[in-house]
Amino acid sequence: MKRIYSYVKLKIETSKLLVFLTILVLYQFSLLIYVISSSREYNIYDFIINNFSYLSLFYSINLFFLMMIYNIFDKTNFYNYLNIRFSSKQEVYRANVLSAFIFSIGIVLFINVISIIMGSFMSFTNSWSPYFFYTMRDKVNLSYANQVVKLITQEFTPVLLVLITDLFVILYLFFISIFFTVCNIVFKKRAVSFIFVIILDGLNMAFDSGHLSRFSFTNNIYIMNSKINEVINHTYVLSRLAYWAILIVSIYFIGNVLMKKKDCSYGE
Repeated sequence: MKRIYSYVKLKIETSKLLVFLTILVLYQFSLLIYVISSSREYNIYDFIINNFSYLSLFYSINLFFLMMIYNIFDKTNFYNYLNIRFSSKQEVYRANVLSAFIFSIGIVLFINVISIIMGSFMSFTNSWSPYFFYTMRDKVNLSYANQVVKLITQEFTPVLLVLITDLFVILYLFFISIFFTVCNIVFKKRAVSFIFVIILDGLNMAFDSGHLSRFSFTNNIYIMNSKINEVINHTYVLSRLAYWAILIVSIYFIGNVLMKKKDCSYGE
């Protein structure tokens, strides 16, 4: 455990986090300007949720996150360390997965904290704002059924929606980072692994509508995408937790099996 802790610490120290986080803060500032320019009343929860909206998550945040993951798998930083410190390839793999989990939680917490700091002048009243209901009718969110939005907002508070969205975003980022790790085991090229994750996200977007939409990342991150029967039966949160659990456990075991068959090289 001490070796894994030291490994994760080394990754954090050598991953040029400050550069990526600075860019992310600038992006969040642009979102702040967008929110406060609205003529409708808003609150801090609108700003936080806006950071994880469909366009923001899939076109910006996940790219920042993938670039961070790409950087921490730099072979020159860790190659000698891995060979000396770890007793088995499986231990290295578990350390990589743990690193992915920590980075997934860290980036979401960072976005929340910066959002609260930037939006400290906003209202913290835990109630739904006119801005929120306006964005639910936005052309990007046409898949949100009015009845579903009504039922969920009656059952949840904005704080609870923020926490649930945070959880599912963490699980999404954790999954794609493990997927990147598994691709890196197979191809030993970070660039190729990066491209495969982008392709996976592209396929997800292609499945956002139609009969396969229930299996898309989008549908299983945003509870407002729920079907009316899911909301009535109160299965819309548990079903999404099960979805991410199955994906994460499956890709973890695939990577573990592949790691046993591969040599100890982690990509360039």
